[in-house]
Amino acid sequence: MNHKTIELQLLQLEESFSKSRSNIYSDNKKETHFSELHELFSAIKKSDYKNFTQAELDSHNQILNYIFTGLEFLDNSTLNVIPYEIVSCLEFALDDWVDSSNFIIVTSLSNRKGDFFFQSDNREYFENQNIEIGTRYNLKITYRLIQIVLPKVLSRDYLSIVVLYHELGHFVDLELNITSKIFYSKYGYKLSYLYTQLELMDYNHSMEYFADLFAAQYINNASNLYINYIAHNAPDSYTHPSSVKRINLVNDFLNGKTRTEVTELNTALVQGGCEQIKIRYEHIKIQNSDFQILVPQKIKNIAELHYIFKLGWEFWETSETNFLRKLNPRQKYHVINNLIEKSISNYIVKLRWEEVS
Repeated sequence: MNHKTIELQLLQLEESFSKSRSNIYSDNKKETHFSELHELFSAIKKSDYKNFTQAELDSHNQILNYIFTGLEFLDNSTLNVIPYEIVSCLEFALDDWVDSSNFIIVTSLSNRKGDFFFQSDNREYFENQNIEIGTRYNLKITYRLIQIVLPKVLSRDYLSIVVLYHELGHFVDLELNITSKIFYSKYGYKLSYLYTQLELMDYNHSMEYFADLFAAQYINNASNLYINYIAHNAPDSYTHPSSVKRINLVNDFLNGKTRTEVTELNTALVQGGCEQIKIRYEHIKIQNSDFQILVPQKIKNIAELHYIFKLGWEFWETSETNFLRKLNPRQKYHVINNLIEKSISNYIVKLRWEEVS
């Protein structure tokens, strides 16, 4: 790597910024992030990069790649792309665990049907980047980005989007180091290659259990219902417990039964100064739902907002006998998804209006 590498990256970024200037974002935090990235880019462009040492070249290569990634995430999160209904629900859940004011949730649509995941810079990496940026340019990046990736074809499929609550659980787990604390307390600190396959499999399974329980506290068993659709009777693997184990754990949690897995996770959460895994939704009885008369559900609070996904799954699972029974499968699918979307949208608009008023 030499100064020509940095020069090429700067020219590429200049093109990217010129194409992104007309973007319209959904909130001020994204506008701020765009401005901060551009200010940092401009500072590097004006620097004496041709005389950088090798270490400086390496660090600036990382910084410029960081700017590229941030710009890419922002480009995919304009008002024309972002499915704000699900993002709003996930932001409420995120705020229960971390200070979401320090984050920006951005979205990206994938062409692959199975792509549901969260990704974000490691907190330590973000802080180290800011130290480097502050020391050299007296600038700062205020927000960390959390990117939600979901399949383009399913971006308005609220029956499958419940998986994102599970993926948010993985993010929270990594952010708070919950399952890693349990793992180290069991097996101690070693070099990674000294752990056995069984020990590492136990760690992987603990992460999946945490994500399943995290989702269940907000949306009941809706995430597991979808998992059962796409991974019915899947056996134990190195990365995941069997579908039956995962479903049974969630059902026991929802029914208030004591399970070692839940006790371990809650102990680690309390030791870390966090709240325990607990029921955070408010039940809406299917027989009293506004869906019965083909209108959006009137949601009273955030706890009911989370439960709307479970309500949708209840209507889908009983669609042969409920008010949808005379519709064909595609009509049922569209009606349920539209009712969920409108219910969320109506509540969010009402909430924002009340905040402004």
